[in-house]
Amino acid sequence: MNNPLNIIFTSKNLIVLAILGLLLAGSFANTLFVLAPAAYLATLALAYGLGGRISNHGLNVAYNWSIKWVLFVTFLYLTSLFLKDVFVHAMFSFILINIVLNPMLFISKNEVTA
Repeated sequence: MNNPLNIIFTSKNLIVLAILGLLLAGSFANTLFVLAPAAYLATLALAYGLGGRISNHGLNVAYNWSIKWVLFVTFLYLTSLFLKDVFVHAMFSFILINIVLNPMLFISKNEVTA
């Protein structure tokens, strides 16, 4: 449990620092960069919130997995069109958001039944 990789991947402080570092680096290249991860996070949270209303577990997992990748590809495409100079920063921030944001946060325990 004291493996350095476990400490790195479980530390919320390091995740926050990575997000802030990506936002800072992307903002130096283009000031509009901050809008891309914020819009991606808001859209993904909205999609997960809608998916939390699905009561079938299998359908919920399929929806969350597919919507995550559809939004990921869509936002990467839009970033490559309009924010070419910060594409790599946006890609890494979208990946980090996908890793950190858990769709189970948006599922109400009372609504989902087996």
